[in-house]
Amino acid sequence: MINISTRRKAIDRGKYACGTAGSRLNAACTLGSMSDPRWDPLFEDLEHQFAAEREAEHGQLAAETERLRVARLGLRDRLLAAGTGARVTIEDRSGGAHRLRLEAVGADWVAGRADEPAGLLIARIDAVDGVVFAAADRQRSIGAVDDDPLRARMGFGFVLRVLARRRAHIALGLVRGGRVSGTPARAGADHVDVAIHDAGSSPRGSEVRQVRTLAFRAIAWVRTAARGDVGLI
Repeated sequence: MINISTRRKAIDRGKYACGTAGSRLNAACTLGSMSDPRWDPLFEDLEHQFAAEREAEHGQLAAETERLRVARLGLRDRLLAAGTGARVTIEDRSGGAHRLRLEAVGADWVAGRADEPAGLLIARIDAVDGVVFAAADRQRSIGAVDDDPLRARMGFGFVLRVLARRRAHIALGLVRGGRVSGTPARAGADHVDVAIHDAGSSPRGSEVRQVRTLAFRAIAWVRTAARGDVGLI
């Protein structure tokens, strides 16, 4: 903010210059006459206007910066910012809707605990058509958040490989509809082999009806009954 005493000193110097300038009575003389205390309210008003304009400019800059930040957010960012424990409904491309309490967000998937049927559901974010956030979590979902660098590198294939190592029995929901139930045998860069068998039976020999190789893009979600089957999640 402009300091009044500093201005007055400048004006007094102007008065002196005016008095010694002879016939050159110019704007300095006019300023000299403004050293009268009666001008103080004007200067104060100008200072307040200057401060208000500067504050408004800062506010506009902050608002524009925030708009740009929000414009860069992806769906994964929104789910990550909502945080562990947030209640969401995930709508997948097959038309299914899953009410979850968020547990983790990976590179291209989101995991949450489902109440019915019970278990942990991992949905591919590319197969999510929409998300309904609880009212308390919607505003939080546009906030800034620090990403976990380890989970940020865990892709959908990583999750399936963990499930394959643990021989976990899973259900898979397909993007075009329908489900597959069995044990993942191995996972490649963009696909997984699933041994199809009944729950409770061994994924070996005659118990396996067939082995299906599914592209990741064909899978909307994976469900496992035990959270521990996924390890780091």
